Amino acid sequence: MAKDPSKTEKATPRRRQKAREEGQVARSQDIPIAASLLIVAVMMFAYIPFSYNILTEYFHHTFSNPFHLIPDLNRGFIYESVKVLAILVLPFFLILLAIGVFSNVVQFGFLLSGKALVPKIDRLNPVSGLGRIFSMKTLFELVRNLLKLLFASVVAYFLLMKIISESFNMSYLPLNHEIYFLFKYIIMLILAFAVISIPIAIIDFIYRKWEHEENIKMSKHEIKEERKMYEGNPHVKAAIRKKQREIAMMRMMAELPKADVVITNPEHYAVALKYEKGKMAAPKVIAKGKNHIAQKIKEIAKKYDIPVVEDPPLARSLYSSCEIGDMIPENLYVAIAKILAKIYRRKAA
Repeated sequence: MAKDPSKTEKATPRRRQKAREEGQVARSQDIPIAASLLIVAVMMFAYIPFSYNILTEYFHHTFSNPFHLIPDLNRGFIYESVKVLAILVLPFFLILLAIGVFSNVVQFGFLLSGKALVPKIDRLNPVSGLGRIFSMKTLFELVRNLLKLLFASVVAYFLLMKIISESFNMSYLPLNHEIYFLFKYIIMLILAFAVISIPIAIIDFIYRKWEHEENIKMSKHEIKEERKMYEGNPHVKAAIRKKQREIAMMRMMAELPKADVVITNPEHYAVALKYEKGKMAAPKVIAKGKNHIAQKIKEIAKKYDIPVVEDPPLARSLYSSCEIGDMIPENLYVAIAKILAKIYRRKAA
């Protein structure tokens, strides 16, 4: 749990990523155990007949040849024994390994982090050690282990009683029936433990998830500081915005000589328009500004012999309703069309 009472806010995505890089994830150790027990119980139904045939053939081959017991001639016997052992054990080992990896990946995804293996000095602190002993986590672990022990004891008791009641008749049964009897109760025991482990694993995972969320909670101050680090220093941001405005201004002034007309206030606003018949649906704003920028636009217009039309209401309306690169609004079509028509007639004359 979050030790600092000020940590009341949910963790940010950046905090979650940092915790994940350090190996702090919601992980239940009971889920791989429950999955392994369940898979082993299911596998044994199909695997026992196969292993029975392998072992029968192995023992028959071994004891039917007395030369296998001679030390100087038993290399083939050793090779055969290792081969049989590998056939019987290796599939179980590989499947259990795959189940262990898969059950962990399902919980928190694929993660390789060496930081979780680095020893932490604060764990050597006796005060924090006592805090961990008398904590909610320790209480949960105790209750969980007691429940597992209780359920396992009950299941083992009833199965043992069943085995004892049936074992009196085993002396009259052939060997293969005794083997069947033994494996039947082994499978029942594993399956019973798997069924018991599933709800315990689910409860444990829910608790681990809640505990993880509590551990990575942040205070409002930490969120504020992280936002500052993530978004950058305000002075740096202001410098970046200033540079961006300068670049935009340079681009705007570079486009200005292509304008067909400049509408002015005449002192405070200036908006430059460009229109290409057949290529544009309406005139487009390629530059605008007010005060000293408006004066600069008029100077460039004069330099490149671009018509400057004084129309204060139209200039203010264009400045407030359009951004650079926008087409003019429909309610200004008529007014702009009249101005452009006069300019085209003047150029034609």
